[in-house]
Amino acid sequence: MHDSKIFLIQCECQYISVYEASKPYSFLHKIIVCDMINPSDLLKFDGCLYIPDNMTPGKCRLSGINLDIDHCIWKIQLSGTVNSEKMLTLLGKWWPWSLSITSDGRQIIIGTTTEKAYFWSPVTNEVQVVTLPADVKCCQHILELSSGSYMLCHDPWPSSGLKKVCRLVRSGDKMNFAEISCDTDGLYIPTDKDDLHKPERLVELPDGTILVVDNHNNCLLVMDKDLKSQKVLLCLKTGGKKRPCRIAYDSCLGLLLVAFHHSAGLYFLHVDANGALTSTSSPHLQ
Repeated sequence: MHDSKIFLIQCECQYISVYEASKPYSFLHKIIVCDMINPSDLLKFDGCLYIPDNMTPGKCRLSGINLDIDHCIWKIQLSGTVNSEKMLTLLGKWWPWSLSITSDGRQIIIGTTTEKAYFWSPVTNEVQVVTLPADVKCCQHILELSSGSYMLCHDPWPSSGLKKVCRLVRSGDKMNFAEISCDTDGLYIPTDKDDLHKPERLVELPDGTILVVDNHNNCLLVMDKDLKSQKVLLCLKTGGKKRPCRIAYDSCLGLLLVAFHHSAGLYFLHVDANGALTSTSSPHLQ
């Protein structure tokens, strides 16, 4: 959401759909990005849109075909004449997947499906490469919290005992788990498993609670700051749809955008008389 507009992408499509960010949420137009192959996320930063693209169609990934095309971040200039530019192509095959903004608003955190994360300044084009803990598998999203620590959702090996949403701290070019127990041999002591199936995106609300998109459980959860308790905010029975995968929140409007499989929905968040966070559904965007 940016400048009273909502921007939506779809996997393996070359366009961005643009809607009004106010009632009746009308469709406006499409932005065509020639040569974009497999966009996986979208972020507004400094008046531009940024989109990671591993340039590999799903049928090629499933067949194990690795196309000889360097992966990139698309930069879409919105002011004046809309134009697109491929960024970070010199990194080669680095599998960019998700985007978020650092708490100081100066860098974009690029999550990948490898053991690396990238802290990138679009202004200077400087890139800092950070190594994730060895037990992190298939990182879906990294979010810097207002406290300065980081939140990560991933799909860990069952034997690791790790939860699917973890807190991390950064030290130079490495990230480590903020809360982990080890035995005398230095091996991880398994924690209580969470009920998440496939968490894909995270959002921190102004009060510090965390919204978690659980794709395979078809729901959106609210987790406390300590990650020890959670409740369902949105599911199939309360106005949600199947396979939620992306979310964006506008704190000024109290408006939550949730992307589902081939559709998107708008929801207003508010606190009820008991202090609980609830949602009210608005029309779905197709």
